[in-house]
Amino acid sequence: MHVYGCALALLAACSKAEEPTPTPATAVPTEAPTIAITGTPIPASAAPSASASGSASVVASAAPPASAAPVASTPASAMKAIASASSAPAAPPEAKALADAPKDAGAAPVAPVALRPAATRMSGKNFTLDAASPGCRVDTPCTMTLRLVASGEYHVNKEYPYKFIASPGGGVQFLGSGDANTFSRASGDFREEGEKAATLTVRFKPTAPGDAKVSGTYKMSVCSSENCQIETQAVSLSVPVM
Repeated sequence: MHVYGCALALLAACSKAEEPTPTPATAVPTEAPTIAITGTPIPASAAPSASASGSASVVASAAPPASAAPVASTPASAMKAIASASSAPAAPPEAKALADAPKDAGAAPVAPVALRPAATRMSGKNFTLDAASPGCRVDTPCTMTLRLVASGEYHVNKEYPYKFIASPGGGVQFLGSGDANTFSRASGDFREEGEKAATLTVRFKPTAPGDAKVSGTYKMSVCSSENCQIETQAVSLSVPVM
């Protein structure tokens, strides 16, 4: 019995001895291990020389040479323009005169001076006579009208040879169709305007600026149912000439 008990105790001891011992976790060293380097140490200033020189050579090879720098194009273009201008043919005189002319295209055209009309009225027995002109310009044909209006029971004499005989002079050149100084019914200068009015037109041309004196004698007539009245009316009108 004692022997059996010892055997059990020995078996238990053997089983305990065969159990694997747990492996402890590797401890992290608190300091990095020191590695010994043999040989001659490289100075700090010389250590990166190899890589620096390599980088420098790469940079140097990548950078363009100084002779390959781009040349400014402005001076060359200016020289080319000057050369072209010097070789270009000269502009014709007409083009130069047009270029030198003042630029007045936007200026408004100057309006001509307005004419100044003139008129006067003469009154007689049983009629009125109005002499009028729109105004004239030098050396330009102009007109004076003599408008006869019968009054009361009188009317224009349909049979009478109405005639105006102009007085030469006064800066006026008369322009009658037959005799230059005569204007009449027969020459087509007289026009009836109904029973009681008629107009005779005197044509002339002023020869100088200022006031042109248009004058003469108008032979005319008005009639009633009982008799006809013949008149010789002196006419004078001062016409402004521009």
